Amino acid sequence: MANEIQNPVDHLIGDPRVRDIEPKFSKIISDIARVFGQMAQLKGRRATHSFGTVAKGVLEVVKQPDIPPHRLLEAGKKFPVLLRHANIKGFRDDAILDGRGATLRILNGPADAPITALDLHTPILDVLMSTGRCFILPDAASFSRWVASSLQDRGKLLVEFPKITPIFAEIIRNPDSYTKLHYYSETTYLFVGLDGQQYYLRYRLINSDRSADTGFINSADLRLPLDYLPRLENDTRPETYLQNDYQQRVKNGGVKYILQFQLRAVSDNQAANEEAKDCTIPWDETQYPCKDVAVISLTEIVPSELAEPLEFNPYHAPADLSLILAHSINETASLNHLRSVVYQISANMRKFQQPSAELVDWGIKGNQPDPKQVYTYYGQIGQDIPRYDFRRPLPDRVKPKPRYIANFGLHLFPARPFGTIPMLGIVGVAETMQALGQTPPQWMPANLTRTRPDKYEDQFFVERRLNGFNPGKFNQVHTFEAWQYTIRYDCRKYKVEEAGILPAEIEARFKFEDHNLHLHSIKFILNGKTETHKPGDADWEWSKRLFRTAEFVFQEIQSHLGRTHMNLDQYAMAYYRNVVNNPIRLLLEPHFDGLLNINSLGAALILGDTGFIPEASSLSPQEVDIVLKDEISRLSYRNWSPHIQALKDEVQNNHFDRAALSVWEAIEEYVSEFFQQQEAGIKAYWSEIEGMSGDLVSHSVLGQKSQSLAIANINDLKQLCIYVIYLSSFFHSWVNNKQYDDGGDPAYASIGLWDGHHPQYNPITVAEKHAKQVTLLWTLSSVRYNPVMEVGPSALKDRLWKRRKLIQPGIPVESIMMSTNI
Repeated sequence: MANEIQNPVDHLIGDPRVRDIEPKFSKIISDIARVFGQMAQLKGRRATHSFGTVAKGVLEVVKQPDIPPHRLLEAGKKFPVLLRHANIKGFRDDAILDGRGATLRILNGPADAPITALDLHTPILDVLMSTGRCFILPDAASFSRWVASSLQDRGKLLVEFPKITPIFAEIIRNPDSYTKLHYYSETTYLFVGLDGQQYYLRYRLINSDRSADTGFINSADLRLPLDYLPRLENDTRPETYLQNDYQQRVKNGGVKYILQFQLRAVSDNQAANEEAKDCTIPWDETQYPCKDVAVISLTEIVPSELAEPLEFNPYHAPADLSLILAHSINETASLNHLRSVVYQISANMRKFQQPSAELVDWGIKGNQPDPKQVYTYYGQIGQDIPRYDFRRPLPDRVKPKPRYIANFGLHLFPARPFGTIPMLGIVGVAETMQALGQTPPQWMPANLTRTRPDKYEDQFFVERRLNGFNPGKFNQVHTFEAWQYTIRYDCRKYKVEEAGILPAEIEARFKFEDHNLHLHSIKFILNGKTETHKPGDADWEWSKRLFRTAEFVFQEIQSHLGRTHMNLDQYAMAYYRNVVNNPIRLLLEPHFDGLLNINSLGAALILGDTGFIPEASSLSPQEVDIVLKDEISRLSYRNWSPHIQALKDEVQNNHFDRAALSVWEAIEEYVSEFFQQQEAGIKAYWSEIEGMSGDLVSHSVLGQKSQSLAIANINDLKQLCIYVIYLSSFFHSWVNNKQYDDGGDPAYASIGLWDGHHPQYNPITVAEKHAKQVTLLWTLSSVRYNPVMEVGPSALKDRLWKRRKLIQPGIPVESIMMSTNI
């Protein structure tokens, strides 16, 4: 009981919604906000109404609005507006029968202003409407019980509140089009006329042709307490059929709606006022008719990168069209009051993955924690690779979402059910194989080389250097040699473990003839002896195998871990520690999704004393760290593009260069368009970019070149974004997804070679190393979380799709992931 006496929000700043409410109301706000906040945090998008389409247009007040004179709603007055349609519970699949939503935002500015000239985030008014005249429960007390209840307990609430069933039958719809539905605010607002007279207000939105409401279901089909109906087995409509229809209607002639008001005078009778605010009771339309107030004409679809960050909230309203606040959980106004707080918390968790201490008691005294205290670096400044301190728990903002955990678990071998992140899972597979008498190739699915009868032929060797898991390594020869290109690996400074075989240097040489590359020779230094082999020599196949081993080591450490995982970690850390409000978060954050999590997981799985690379290769953990640091110390976003590494001659089967250059061009266009639209906001919060630049420079391992990571101006920031998006999406997808193609067959390519005559050689240990290589690369290559073509912004997807003929010979466009998350 003591907890009920103490108001848990006494220490808060004092938002009007939490300043004068009873303790029970404070607790309910906290409890429900936690639930919705966690949903938003895990989804990475809105907790409800998750997938939607926003259109822009104009709202024009009708010539003779039959309502009391109002400050805003003058006859003929025009406003720019946004209108978002979505499914209430947040299903992506439109064919799941659900409530349907329409959210109207009235903006400041000229009605005909282009979208780039409008502030989309500071509305005059938000009106949240949905199908059905009523909501299922009348107040915060009953709604909190519904939210917290199991399906079994919700069944009891259906008996206690018999209104729920018929209300759900009116809310849940199976429409042909969003535009053929009627939408209601359900909850009640306050209307104040120019004369100061107060009225209760409810909104309705209908199609301009005044067509009847549609999409009703048979109430007998309800499966309450399940508050939606699954897609019917014979329903073949596309998953986004409603979104597609809305977009096409807006683009092909536009969509028109009529906004209507129902008004009801505020009474001296409190019981009558409570009934007026009770959202489970529809207002009699003969007594309180729906009167036309404005016509809404929608003509333009808002790009998803601008639409997704919008935060709609019934609290966004002027005083003369305001949300009604409540004091207790039993007042009928408490439901809309509660909703306004929960929506804001959900938005904060979606954007920042951190709680809002002003509105909810999260156990935090004061404001949100300083991001620099949450995101701390590992090791010593300037000495260790700048990365998140993997010894600390992951901040909530970057924890893996359930969809990722499920995807990851399904592709472990053996498969794991999703739950907590599987930290091990791969360990022990080798022992299981050994006990069953199996070898990795027999156990695991076939990779590319196992299916190629020509895998040992020279032309296949050339093809994999062009298009395999370690691309872009050719160097042009400027001397008069019999070859024009080389790929060289220098291992001299790295110590090899006993019984391990790794050349001190190895160089493959290639001739360019008739738009093709041909393998000329391989030169290497091994055990202090220099050898050169050519096709047909007795040790020619041994030379190629030796090269593939050296390539594998440097692919994993330099190309995969270095250029993508660890290199991007330093940009992600500088971003998370500084960027909160700058619009650049809309561009960059989706490309950091999962990075800190997988890098923390990889600290044990890939690196470290028991990591895959030190255990399976002939390099110790210390040597692996040296190779990695050497690579990071050479990398900068400045003055870099794939043009630098592209072959100077046109090689017919050089798929990587064509794909890389095409993707880079697409990202340049995409980023440039974003900066044009968001330049004002980027400059307004430039101090956050200065903080990001400071962290990049001060933690860099570039030594005297550390200033090359500085962000001096907006052009630097643009180049950084292009670089980060290219590496986190296309380049990582290429070098990661192709690992099993090249490394899933230890007989063809193993990350470690071993001297069978050395006293330290142990064939069982080598077999275990090979097993770990195969099973790990299978997992890394198979997890496909957040592909660009599924979840990416339309501006990026469209550009990649248009270039797919140049990209797809090298990598399927649908397998390009948004971020380095595996």
